[in-house]
Amino acid sequence: MTNSTENLHILITGATSGIGNQLTKDYLLEGHTVYAVGRDDEALAELKSLGAETIDLDLMDRDKVVEAFAKIETVDLAICGAGMCEYLDMPNFDSSAFMKVMSVNMGTLSHAIEGVLPHLIASKGRLVGIGSASAYVPFARAEAYGSSKAAIHYLMKTLQISLAPHEVSVSLVVPGFVETPMTKQNDFPMPFIQTPKQASQAIRDGIDSGHEVIEFPKKLTMPLKALGTLPDLVWQQVSEKLNKK
Repeated sequence: MTNSTENLHILITGATSGIGNQLTKDYLLEGHTVYAVGRDDEALAELKSLGAETIDLDLMDRDKVVEAFAKIETVDLAICGAGMCEYLDMPNFDSSAFMKVMSVNMGTLSHAIEGVLPHLIASKGRLVGIGSASAYVPFARAEAYGSSKAAIHYLMKTLQISLAPHEVSVSLVVPGFVETPMTKQNDFPMPFIQTPKQASQAIRDGIDSGHEVIEFPKKLTMPLKALGTLPDLVWQQVSEKLNKK
């Protein structure tokens, strides 16, 4: 799994946008076989023209995901990058918006894991989930997004333990801000924002090195982790400043 010259069979969800799209293109350039999963027809057509095996699939449909992934012969590496973000504005707690974000971010991931895990067990491969630095400390308006990412962090770290006996490696990706369609909606400062190319490079390097946690950029993720260990008042004040319009 650490030899980038080896031809790997890689499955990527969320392949039609943002980080997933860049990862798909970069892995194709390296000569790997890539199964690109997404819903955007135009983006899928472009990826197909570049050599990807494209799968138009609603990841929220558990049965269709399991059926579609069962048809794939081999998967050495699965990167689950599908997801969404929607902010809440207090004091109006929109439970439908909250549950939509939780359902999409956890549903797409859990269905993908169920579908791809038999392949990864057979290949002794690696499963990768995309978390977020927002899970380290609470941020105003990110009640739904941050909660879903915190759940993903817990899930991936638990799978690192439970899948070890089956020789499946598990990596958690913890990105800071990345220039994607998802972050275009942000109306607050995004320090040390990364390009999709930078994000893809950091993730691919981390996977090649076998890292269980792939954090970037360190100048953002490290301070946030440190803030999470400080008294509540400190990180609450920092969070409020970062999220002021």
